[in-house]
Amino acid sequence: MRFDYEGFHIDCRSRHDQDGLYYAQAHITRAAVRANGHPVRHESGDIDAFDNDNDAIACARAWAIDWCSEHAG
Repeated sequence: MRFDYEGFHIDCRSRHDQDGLYYAQAHITRAAVRANGHPVRHESGDIDAFDNDNDAIACARAWAIDWCSEHAG
């Protein structure tokens, strides 16, 4: 799931592991670049584990929105 929020591009995804669980992840990039020409990027890593893909994506989305709200300033 990709969307924009408060000046950030967000890509939410899940990683299906061999243990059968889906791990929520988010990749966040600020739409505007820093003065040095490099965009602000953040990789969440594994946020939490779920039994299905939809729950993992929903978790990643909620986590990303919270992260962006904290770092928008």
